[in-house]
Amino acid sequence: MGRYYTRRGSTLYIYVTEGDRMIDLRIFPPELNLFGAESDWRVNERIAIIRGVEEESLEKAEIILGLNGFLEREMEEELLERYFASGDETALGAPAPIIPVGEVILPEAQAPMEVETPLRVETLEAEAVEAVGEGELIDHIIRYIRSRGYSYPDRLIKSYYISMKTKPFVILTGYSGMGKTALTRLFAEAVAEQVEEQYLRIAVQPNWLDDRYLLGFYNPITGRYISTPFLDFLLRAVEHPDRPYFLCLDEMNLSRVEYYFSRFLSAMESIDRVIHLHGFVGGVRREDGKLIPPRLRMPPNLYISGTINIDEASYSLTSKLIDRANVIEFHDIEIWSEEVKEEYGRRLPLSTAMLDSFRGELDTEEREAALGALRELNEITARYGFPISQRVRRETLSYIANSRGIYSEDPRENLRVALDLQVKQRVLTKISGTESIRPILEDLRGYLQGHLPISAEKVERMLVTLNEHGYTSFYA
Repeated sequence: MGRYYTRRGSTLYIYVTEGDRMIDLRIFPPELNLFGAESDWRVNERIAIIRGVEEESLEKAEIILGLNGFLEREMEEELLERYFASGDETALGAPAPIIPVGEVILPEAQAPMEVETPLRVETLEAEAVEAVGEGELIDHIIRYIRSRGYSYPDRLIKSYYISMKTKPFVILTGYSGMGKTALTRLFAEAVAEQVEEQYLRIAVQPNWLDDRYLLGFYNPITGRYISTPFLDFLLRAVEHPDRPYFLCLDEMNLSRVEYYFSRFLSAMESIDRVIHLHGFVGGVRREDGKLIPPRLRMPPNLYISGTINIDEASYSLTSKLIDRANVIEFHDIEIWSEEVKEEYGRRLPLSTAMLDSFRGELDTEEREAALGALRELNEITARYGFPISQRVRRETLSYIANSRGIYSEDPRENLRVALDLQVKQRVLTKISGTESIRPILEDLRGYLQGHLPISAEKVERMLVTLNEHGYTSFYA
């Protein structure tokens, strides 16, 4: 039997081993704010993790834990997080308590509360992650997708990968049937250890007027929390931070995105990335008895893709949404190829640590070149009411840094292609209007031609649409 706690800065870990019973969380006074609606905590039947605890509250919590037979134990955070996710006690090693305290049980006014994990997670055998370079990883993804009969341009797959690595929110746009949804699934299949656990497609419905369809809601009649497949998926991502989780919001503009996705957009840009679920201290149980915490932090290993179709039955995207995502256009997709599919069954599990190791930084010369081009573009777009935002500036530089060596081995050419794609995916996406925007399109065409041909070609198509219909946008 083992009852322990570990302090790491302002984080407190309370855990049990060898089948011992977890402490009743109600024993901690509310004024300590350990498990309140505004606290950052996670708990299952073997471990509780509380972050951002004030020093005074930590000291009082230690006294309570000591009086209830918990021993302070030196333990690395990584091992404790692994224990939270898997429940494998061997990850903790042999106990090494540093403050032995005799067990003194305080009288409890209420019956002990059973603490359960929000979502049952299978204990998995740890597999050795294959060590690969980024080039090999990208080649693997492309070969896997082609082996499934899809002929996306290499550049489109590479841009999707870099966009996800730069910021885990990407929008795929184009006519229906071009393979947007398929790409999200095939990409996940290529890099997920267990694709059915790590990939979720949600078909957005036209009647979604708030976020209860994603995050669920508290039912005051039953006193239970009504969960959703997405919330279950989100909790799995929280419990397995070492694995990427891929969400596809299919036809996301069938309803107004701000109606059902506003809390995610806010959390995505906030410092704490917190999503509030309900206001009940100590959590609320679902119908199956699982505990739903009052809030959770949006996990960095959650990668969101949204697909939008270009038709009259859907809503247009707002500038607020467009400014937060790379928008990748499915144009001139090869659908007539009759190439024989390659037999390719390799799976290459991608870990978040591996993806983090592939992130790059711009050197001074590259940064100056990219910023110079963005300044010149902003002089054109801002003059007509479409300025480049600080967010787009920052994330464009990050995209270019993360693209190093992917589009070309020549650093200058690689930077040019990456910048070209970012102008198309982050700048042109916000330009729309009637005849009044013809001057900006003509100015952009003059600037882009011979310099950034991918973006120049898109501007030409936007001008053709303007000539034919009197209105144009990136999505028309």
